[in-house]
Amino acid sequence: MKSDEIKCLMCGTCCTAYSISALNKPAGVPCVHLGSDYLCNDYENRPQVCRDFKADEFCVLISTLQREEKIFIARKVYGE
Repeated sequence: MKSDEIKCLMCGTCCTAYSISALNKPAGVPCVHLGSDYLCNDYENRPQVCRDFKADEFCVLISTLQREEKIFIARKVYGE
């Protein structure tokens, strides 16, 4: 990991806000593998799109918001 790389905050927002076509998961619906702790319950078998997802400045900007607010804003910003 590069020193300027943003570490995942493990909030599960991306696992709810965005669609994941490899899992037939629509935007706004929690992934079936998302646990109550907001961690992936099938992490070792997650699809490539999930493996490739990287936390970024957007994650940091919304980090202080409540979960539902994070999901709402992520969907608005990324058109999901």
